[in-house]
Amino acid sequence: MDNNNEMDTQGQKSSGLWNAGLTSLATVAGILIAGGVIYLSNTFSVSPNTESHGATEAPFNCLVSGKRAAEGSCGVEGQSSAGACLNKKAVDACLSGGNELCEDDLETARIAWVYFENNYNPETGLYNSTDKYPSTTMWDTGSALAATIAAKDFGFIGQKEFDDRMMAMFKTLNTFKLFNDEAPNKAYNSKTGEMVDYGNKPTPDGIGVSTLDLGRLVSWLNTAQCMHPKYKNIAKETVDRWDFSRMMKDGQMYGMARDKETKKIKMLQEGRLGYEQYAGKVFRELGFDMSVAATYNNKFRNEENIMGVKVAHDTRDPREFGANNYVITESYTMDATENGLDNENIPLLKNIFDVQKERWKRTGIVTAVSEDNIDRDPWFLYNTIFNAGIQWSTVNPRGNQHSELKTVSTKAALSMAVMFPEDEYSQVLMNKIESAYDPKKGWY
Repeated sequence: MDNNNEMDTQGQKSSGLWNAGLTSLATVAGILIAGGVIYLSNTFSVSPNTESHGATEAPFNCLVSGKRAAEGSCGVEGQSSAGACLNKKAVDACLSGGNELCEDDLETARIAWVYFENNYNPETGLYNSTDKYPSTTMWDTGSALAATIAAKDFGFIGQKEFDDRMMAMFKTLNTFKLFNDEAPNKAYNSKTGEMVDYGNKPTPDGIGVSTLDLGRLVSWLNTAQCMHPKYKNIAKETVDRWDFSRMMKDGQMYGMARDKETKKIKMLQEGRLGYEQYAGKVFRELGFDMSVAATYNNKFRNEENIMGVKVAHDTRDPREFGANNYVITESYTMDATENGLDNENIPLLKNIFDVQKERWKRTGIVTAVSEDNIDRDPWFLYNTIFNAGIQWSTVNPRGNQHSELKTVSTKAALSMAVMFPEDEYSQVLMNKIESAYDPKKGWY
């Protein structure tokens, strides 16, 4: 989820990372995670909780020591600030579950888990981002960690297999080379654990750091140590390797990119409205100043009237600032699922759902948009509600239009249906995607 103010080239045909017939690992992880949302449905409702950041608590142990963290994040080394650490109530909230899944819901999750079984690399504990292609990112590693936790919780794997997979992943995360000795590189070979570029070619010096990607990984490292406390220390050790001192500044997140010509490292602000808040809330709970990134009511927010629905978007236009400002489903449903519902994200999430429902009502086109891999050039697309001043825009990571390649996103459809189970459009969405899978490969 490399979203900074330097145009990304992941979508080029030469980039093997995106050249696959199946959707990305993040997509199928989204499906499995959505199964987790169903599991939590009795304690998860789209209504505000004014007493906390989220109606569903996403509590954090202090994963960062004072040695590598920004001032004030977790106090001095060996001590923890109260705001960044678990309390008893939060532990209970983390470990409590909702109703049992019905068999149909379990089958949805089982289909998703097939992908992870097919694309696991026991040598490293990492999973391929695309089917049979040995490359991954920290975003997708976070998604794979989520899937592994869910698979254990749903009974798809036993305790030993779960522990074997977790320890293999943690071993790699605690030993692989870091970019500039600061933080994980943007991409790694999932078989060897080597730093690679987006074409999966070894790069001894690395290509950069996506702080947004790290936010997703930290979110699920927290969940892992919360649901399985024996992993608390090793999860903390994983994050303690990283030096956040240049990645958090003035309430925002900054990533790194190595200039191809000069080889110098550039610091680039990361995040646009949606994904910015998803990751910003994660780092806020670690104690970092995320006064801009963690709120949807920051100075960069504006609204666009789309089919009578007010849709929030980021005013940092890609034509001026470089990074795209996609409005898609995924970031809002992930924020609600992992960080909890609050007075800010509830109306935004509802409008994301309503505007897609309204497009269906007006055009008859079932609409569920997000980012997805496709099986042809340019291999990866953002189907958006709004981007760069254009409504219902479909673009590649470089911002080029591909209106002929609009798709229905399985992860977006399922996550919206789970969030709004009583709405008629949710059944329309489920009817559309219910057969979008290969039993031997997983969801498309």
